[in-house]
Amino acid sequence: MMKEHPEYIEKSKLIDLSDVTSDPVVAFGEKYFLLLQLIFGLILPLMVPVYLWNDTWTRAIISQMFIRYILTLNVVWSVNSIAHAWGTRPYNKNIRPADSHFLNYVTTGEGYHNYHHAFPWDYKSAELGTNRINYATIFIDISAKLGLAYDLKCPSVELIRSIILKKGDGTHPMLSEVPRPKSD
Repeated sequence: MMKEHPEYIEKSKLIDLSDVTSDPVVAFGEKYFLLLQLIFGLILPLMVPVYLWNDTWTRAIISQMFIRYILTLNVVWSVNSIAHAWGTRPYNKNIRPADSHFLNYVTTGEGYHNYHHAFPWDYKSAELGTNRINYATIFIDISAKLGLAYDLKCPSVELIRSIILKKGDGTHPMLSEVPRPKSD
């Protein structure tokens, strides 16, 4: 669909993903990708309105193939467009990715791009404070409780605070709680 950037192709050769590709669940997904896409992306979304809600095939096609699919694509694509243009940069003011409460609301948890780029290894992709929800984090946390996810990494509160003070733009909501370094 889109051509991969040459630098991405070059750098991806340096990363060993054998642990991921040898996983049986990943192997299953790779082997049956098109079939799974057809079943879960087309057949089931069309059948649910018709057989469970007694809707017409025409309305099912319009609502599930056109409206749902196009809306989902636009929301997903807006993450990179909006999150690299508008919002606050509480963790690193020197990079383009920004945190957007609006985008976080629309995507149910994927609007904290400045945090994600400041701490790319954090499984949460967000510093989850009050009134913030992230369904991906909830799913991973449940998976961890079931033993399906492990070695989850996240930064310490001290590291987050030090990054906010050193690189942030001053918009972090809990900045008043962060002790400022004493100036001479």
